Amino acid sequence: MARGAAVTKSAVGAPIWLRAAFVAYAFALWLSASAAVQRVELTQVDQLQEGRSFGAGGAYQRIVGRAYFAVDPVNPANRRITDIALAPRNALGLVEFSADFVVLRPVDPEKARGVVIEIPNRGNTAANGWLFTTAPGSRFQLPELKDVSFDDAFALEQGFTLVWIGWQFDLPTGSIGIRVPVAPVHGPVRVTLIASGEEAGISLSRPSRYCAADAVQAGAVATVRVHFDDRGRVLPRSAWSFAREEGGRQVPDPCSIYVNGGFERGKLYEFVYQGAEPPLAGLGLAAVRDFASFLKYGSESAEPSEVLRKHPQTLQRVLGYGYSQSGRFLREFLYKGFNADEHGRRAFDALFVASAGGGRGSFDHRYAMPGEAGNSVLGALRPVDLFPFCDELESDPLGHLSDGLLAAEERSNTMPKIFYTYSSTEFWARVGSLAITTVDGTKNLPLNASSRLYFFAGTAHAPGPFPPTRTRRNPKAMYAYSSNFSAPWWAFRALLLDLDDWVSEAAEPPPSVYPHLPRDLVPRNKVRFPNIPDVSFPPYLPINWRMNYGPNFRDSGVIALEPPKLAEPYRILVPQVDRDGNDVGGIRLPEVAVPLGTSTGWNYELPSLPDFQYLGGLVGSFLPFPKTRAEREATGDPRLSIEERYPTRDGYLEQVRAAAESLVAQRLLRREDIEALIRESAEQWDYLTRKDAS
Repeated sequence: MARGAAVTKSAVGAPIWLRAAFVAYAFALWLSASAAVQRVELTQVDQLQEGRSFGAGGAYQRIVGRAYFAVDPVNPANRRITDIALAPRNALGLVEFSADFVVLRPVDPEKARGVVIEIPNRGNTAANGWLFTTAPGSRFQLPELKDVSFDDAFALEQGFTLVWIGWQFDLPTGSIGIRVPVAPVHGPVRVTLIASGEEAGISLSRPSRYCAADAVQAGAVATVRVHFDDRGRVLPRSAWSFAREEGGRQVPDPCSIYVNGGFERGKLYEFVYQGAEPPLAGLGLAAVRDFASFLKYGSESAEPSEVLRKHPQTLQRVLGYGYSQSGRFLREFLYKGFNADEHGRRAFDALFVASAGGGRGSFDHRYAMPGEAGNSVLGALRPVDLFPFCDELESDPLGHLSDGLLAAEERSNTMPKIFYTYSSTEFWARVGSLAITTVDGTKNLPLNASSRLYFFAGTAHAPGPFPPTRTRRNPKAMYAYSSNFSAPWWAFRALLLDLDDWVSEAAEPPPSVYPHLPRDLVPRNKVRFPNIPDVSFPPYLPINWRMNYGPNFRDSGVIALEPPKLAEPYRILVPQVDRDGNDVGGIRLPEVAVPLGTSTGWNYELPSLPDFQYLGGLVGSFLPFPKTRAEREATGDPRLSIEERYPTRDGYLEQVRAAAESLVAQRLLRREDIEALIRESAEQWDYLTRKDAS
């Protein structure tokens, strides 16, 4: 940003407020980049950690603000947004909305490597622990980032500009989010609850719920089910009401539901009613697209040379990253064709889609519920894990459908480079196999030529702490087995650099590594899991049905059937395992390549909910090996003990180092991270070989 940089340099020695004003002016020039971005308001402009130098990235600038957008509702790039034709328009006929943003960028543009936009996960980062690691006692809380400090600053040391842009409309005040208009219509809303038996009522004003259009709602229906797919029992309308309990009496309230006598534990309560005016949730997709576009292309009202003078970074590559919910958001973004901006240009050059599995999300339809996920996490038949699942065109004969996740990008010639990553849990709880097999689970399907998939065997979607524990965040619930602490974070660092090199230097990335039919990918009942004492292999998988939300849902985003009509389930497969119970067919990080126990992608939450085919949500299990041969023989454990595998601590660590070196050779690990990984392995050995460790 030559002009901005010159302004900033001229401000050196000026009062702090004046320097901030210069920076704000320079950044405003940058943000004049896109017609969709009309203006910005800056709330915080300063140097990160008082000007600390982060390796090759140098000193960093922190910029926090709100971007104001206006999009043309008749532009083909926007017509796909649900209900945009009903949205209020300004004098120019455009639909307006605004979103919070945060930017961390090198002060010196010459040190900038490129841009990574992380899609916030329910209003916060999911990259703390690998893109960077905050120091103890320091919180990375978007959007303010007050007093944040780092133990490790990998992405900053590489010179990446880090960006967050709000996209979710229903977050609490103070979160990084988006403000969108509403459509002047009413329609059916379904709210569900699997009761713990302790609820006094249901609040409809929390995220991913909607208040009723009024508190009368004579036609509203409540159903109690014992399975997702049973017909259920209808509660008499007199047995419940839109009300809250206050001072021992019921007060009518369209944002609350009260059930006389309370809720019965373990039952699914489902309420269908008319909701008030729905927000245009799909504008979150447009916000991400347009923010990425102006970071990349600069001002549309200036000559290219002027853009270069304003900010060299605007012509550099833009990468996107999303984990879990945010990864599913990026899959929805691709499916809906949002990588083509209003001018048909490619928004993202590359996407790092982590732990999304084969699903998408409730992100762009009438009465969207972006915080909800699939049946495996008790999302109760939400439009999340929907066809198509695979990159390329595929068919679902039973659903009479043919489509592909990346078909829109193929048509618009805006295909980004894509890295998908899976933990083991993506197969067990995120319909991961459907992205790589036919919907009947009988044949392998190819990835797109621009995609790679890396399966990290034995890791968990939501890694637990070390030392391992069975305790959940909710102190009233526990897991059947200690949670799996294996995580792919060290490998993610190498993959980010591989992805960036693929875009910037056309350097071919590491080949995909994931299980295939028939050897490594199998039905659940074909998994050869060892008979470990006091461990029960799952007798079921969470079910994903074909779901019919009404005749126009796929084209209009309007749900007419609540609950949806269910048809034949999809066939979901999981990885085969070795004699220890550890996954095969994937990348084995040292914790699995040189194991001290069995690491799975499944667990059981207690008290269990087998009627809903529920396991442990998104966690896995860690089942330690016996410490000694005597212990193994006494318990009948078929797995070799730690002492039989590794006679000494040093011998164990030598094997860990050899496994790490192998990953470095495959460009799946950075050499700079080996010593930290060895220290972690040493801590695991020391804990798991203690006499009192369980």
